[in-house]
Amino acid sequence: MFQSRRKWPAALLAAPVALCLASGLAHAQTFDAPLVKCQSVAKPASLTTCAPTQDPLQRGGATISDQGDVTVIVVGAAPNAKYGVSFVSNDGTQTTSIGTLKTGAGGDGALRMDALYKFGTVGAGNVVLSSTVATGAEFVTGVLISSDGLESARDFQPGLVRCTDVTVPGLLSNCGSDSLNYGHVDVENDDGALAIHVNGARPSTSYTASLVSPGGTSIPLGTVGKTDSHGNATLVMPAEFAAGTIGSGSIVLQSGGLNEFVSGFKVDQKFVPPAVSASSLVACSTVTDPEDLTCGSDPLDAGFYEVNAGGQISVGLKGAEPSTNYEVYFRPLDNSPDVDTSIEVSTNASGNALTGGKTGFPANTVASGTLVLKRTGSGQPDEFVAGFDVR
Repeated sequence: MFQSRRKWPAALLAAPVALCLASGLAHAQTFDAPLVKCQSVAKPASLTTCAPTQDPLQRGGATISDQGDVTVIVVGAAPNAKYGVSFVSNDGTQTTSIGTLKTGAGGDGALRMDALYKFGTVGAGNVVLSSTVATGAEFVTGVLISSDGLESARDFQPGLVRCTDVTVPGLLSNCGSDSLNYGHVDVENDDGALAIHVNGARPSTSYTASLVSPGGTSIPLGTVGKTDSHGNATLVMPAEFAAGTIGSGSIVLQSGGLNEFVSGFKVDQKFVPPAVSASSLVACSTVTDPEDLTCGSDPLDAGFYEVNAGGQISVGLKGAEPSTNYEVYFRPLDNSPDVDTSIEVSTNASGNALTGGKTGFPANTVASGTLVLKRTGSGQPDEFVAGFDVR
């Protein structure tokens, strides 16, 4: 019921990213890139859609997860500003809105949109931030290489997706039909090293990789392949990008003059709402602080409850009364009467139970209180309550 963080050996943590890509660890086709000032972009070409006067930016970045979550962060931008956040196709002709990011007095701000893109969505392009008081782009996702060899920003790490599968922000043209299980790009911020990996592409095929600007200017990056009999290949180019490089565009892999794979993201995991409240459960009868609780006498070795962002409640019990039905109640902080969630938790012959994904709170609820479990039926005392056991 409970998971712990795995500690990886130091030798693995120090291994080059290309080794991770080649070994198939980077399966997720997520999008993760630093934000750069629009007017700073020089590779493959300068951008023509920038705001005439650029807001400051110390650092920032954007991530689109394989569950469709979008996170955008800026540090040291304009204070008390609003930025419209969009996902824009590489040619700039197609746009979908993500939301509005607001900064504080220090110019810092963040925007989080859970499950913005639904399961099966395939997108290609870049995240663009535009001021609500000026015309043109302020910040765009792209490639940012440190000027001194020290890590100064996040790496450019988009997934690779099939050109013909892209639907967000719109369909692409000149697409081929080669297969692809997954692909990934990594451009290291500290030294400009490039790694591109494809898995399950067309066997015995070479793909020409390029960084293509919104205006169509491109710079060659190298050749991925030939792929092996399984359609796998990796390109590794140490120091592909020079120190101080600031670029933006799309990574495109071509074969036979057609765009087969482009940098982007694919939502291939079902969205799991994050926990917004969680607690251990203890047997009410064992509580010593406070000492005046009215309790039942059922045992409990361990237990927990969790409420996620969708208002769904999960409950786990271990070592409770065997073959028993319990009911989940919400107890408000102001000592008003308990509210029956109508969620039942039934233990097995060993006294264990795991119930999850049942709606306990409607949308837009802001609640303060705790959850308690009682035996099913009216007028039952508390059996399990939120708490902790210090030994």
